Amino acid sequence: MMCEDCGVRPAKFHLTTIINGDRVERNLCPACMAKHQKQLPGIDFSNLAGLLSSILEGRNAAEQEQRETEYEDLVCEQCGMTYAEFQKGGMLGCANCYQAFRQPLTALMQRVHGNTQHAGRIPGGVHSGVSIRMNIERLKQKLQRAIAEEEYEQAAKLRDAIRALNIQLERREGDIKVHPQARLTGDDGEEASADV
Repeated sequence: MMCEDCGVRPAKFHLTTIINGDRVERNLCPACMAKHQKQLPGIDFSNLAGLLSSILEGRNAAEQEQRETEYEDLVCEQCGMTYAEFQKGGMLGCANCYQAFRQPLTALMQRVHGNTQHAGRIPGGVHSGVSIRMNIERLKQKLQRAIAEEEYEQAAKLRDAIRALNIQLERREGDIKVHPQARLTGDDGEEASADV
C-alpha cells in the first residue's frame, strides 16, 4: 500500500485522527508521518513507534522462518533446482525458476527492496521522457485524491502542473522525431540509405 500523502513511498503507519467527531484515517510513509507528527504537539510517537516496531519485527521474523521452511520443498520442473538450493547459492537455475519460485521471490524482493516493482534509475537515453511521464502519473493520482477529499485549490494546482508537464513532454518528443529517410555509412565509408 502506498502512502496517501506523497503517493511515492510504501505506507508503514496508519494514522487515525478524530476532530470534532469527524474520523479521518490515513496510511502514511515514515517521512509523511514525521510531517503529521509535527502538527500533533504533545504526543511522543518515538517510544510508541519503537515498541511497535520491535513487536512487529519479532512476529514477522517468526512468520518468515515458518514460510521459508514451507518454500524449501519447492522444485523447478524444468531444471530440478529446489528453493533451498537457491537460498544457499543465491542464483536460479533457469528462466522457469522465476515462475516456480514466484511467491517466495516476491516476498524476498519486498523484504530486501521494500517494493516488488522497479522504481530505480532509468537508462540515460530515455531518462527525461520516462521521468516526465512518471511525474504526470504521480500527479494524476494526487489529483484524484485531492478531488475525492474536496481540496479544489490543491486540485487546480495539480491540474496546472500536469498540463505544464504534458507541454514539456510534447516539446521533448517533437525534438526527437526521426526523419523517415536516414543515411547510413558503412565501415568502407560508402553511404547507404535505409528506411527507418
